[in-house]
Amino acid sequence: MNKIPNRNDICHCGSGKKYKVCHGQSSANAYKQWTLIGILILAILWFFFYEPEPEITSNRISSPLEPAPAGKVWSDEHGHWHDISTEPASETSKPIPKTSTSKPPGEAPPGKVWSDEHDHWHDIQ
Repeated sequence: MNKIPNRNDICHCGSGKKYKVCHGQSSANAYKQWTLIGILILAILWFFFYEPEPEITSNRISSPLEPAPAGKVWSDEHGHWHDISTEPASETSKPIPKTSTSKPPGEAPPGKVWSDEHDHWHDIQ
């Protein structure tokens, strides 16, 4: 009984089934099982090591992502670039009054308020 059974021979295990149906099945089932195990392992790794991008809760950024444009400095207070002052500040000098432009006509954009000091719209805080 050392010979390999043919596909259509009765299986050696005594089940009464043909060998091809009983013990002669291809390794397709094992392949399916290993594929399923691999997918499960990848899902578990993804679950433990995936870090989503931080959620942006407002359109106001706290620091610039790009380098400063020429003649500009970042304002954390306002969340945008300001012109660099070319005149040195001194404690004895009075601030030079700025010629103010008037507020644009019409209603304020949603979530904005006009700043007379900066002559542009700011986010409502």
